[in-house]
Amino acid sequence: MLCLLILAGFLQPGYTTPNVELQSMTIVVDGRANVTMEVISGQELPTIRMKEGTAYRISLRFKVSNEIVSGLRYHQVRSYKGIKADKVTYMVGSYGPREQSQEFITPVDEIPKGMMYRGVYQIKSKFLDDDKKVWSHWTWYINVGTDW
Repeated sequence: MLCLLILAGFLQPGYTTPNVELQSMTIVVDGRANVTMEVISGQELPTIRMKEGTAYRISLRFKVSNEIVSGLRYHQVRSYKGIKADKVTYMVGSYGPREQSQEFITPVDEIPKGMMYRGVYQIKSKFLDDDKKVWSHWTWYINVGTDW
């Protein structure tokens, strides 16, 4: 079986690449252009300006190589002015190695609305599995205002 995986190009001798590689994160808002950002583990992404009360989804594009990953999860902690506002974990699923990228889209989330909720939110995100192995972690920001 191992020889078949190597011949098929799924498994590289010596495992030179990470098993799960997060490639990009896209903010999807109905009626607006999608905002796609390349994700490099450990780095900060640019700030995204969003209107208060906006419903949005997050699309994560990733590639699994080398071996099966079970219980992949997306976890994020949102903070406002240094105070943890909320945290959420989405079960992405279990995936085997593939040549093509795979995509996970979160359920709809809503930006808070009201004068008290305007400002910059810091969001610390990570992509991890059942064994609590963190495959990627990054920080990004949402600037909530009355307009785009």
